[in-house]
Amino acid sequence: MGRAPYRKRDEVREQILEAAEQVLAERAPSEVSVRDIADQAGVQHSLVHRHFATKDALVAEVVRRTIDGYAAAVNDHADPAEAFIAGMTWMADHRPSFAALTRALMDAPPDVDVPLFPGFDAHLQRLTPDAAKTRGRPRERSDGRVDPRVLIVTLLALTSGWAFLEDRWLATAGFSTRDRTAVRRQVATIIGHMIERESGSD
Repeated sequence: MGRAPYRKRDEVREQILEAAEQVLAERAPSEVSVRDIADQAGVQHSLVHRHFATKDALVAEVVRRTIDGYAAAVNDHADPAEAFIAGMTWMADHRPSFAALTRALMDAPPDVDVPLFPGFDAHLQRLTPDAAKTRGRPRERSDGRVDPRVLIVTLLALTSGWAFLEDRWLATAGFSTRDRTAVRRQVATIIGHMIERESGSD
């Protein structure tokens, strides 16, 4: 593969990150080398090391960018249900980035501290501002509702699973991709009903 001509530092860095996202979307970090990423980017592997000291540093930057992108999409919406749909839409529109994040989180050893799933605290802040930093065992609620953290991880599982397989879910239901926006609106309605039912004050 031919090597790219001279480009500005930021352009090269961005190209390396995009290549890393593509490669990591297909394979776990433990199965990927710096040379694999360099080949995808069309640069010398020494240039990857110049921008990112180690493969772990490069993987960490891919994870951080994805977390920041998702959080920015969520933070554009004050309504809790719309925030989940915004996050779902961002995931669907950035599947390689999100696949790379998922593989990185799944590949991390149990004793390595990994970031929370993107947007968790932003979603929690919308549902229960006082509980945004709550950790520990799930709370038992006297009103029969679930712990807000359980609600959020359930909705994250729903929306991330939807985002990865959206085209197939649409086809399964007999919809075309032209119906995507209308279906997403109705998914937002379902999420809104779940939030209304399960959130609220104790």
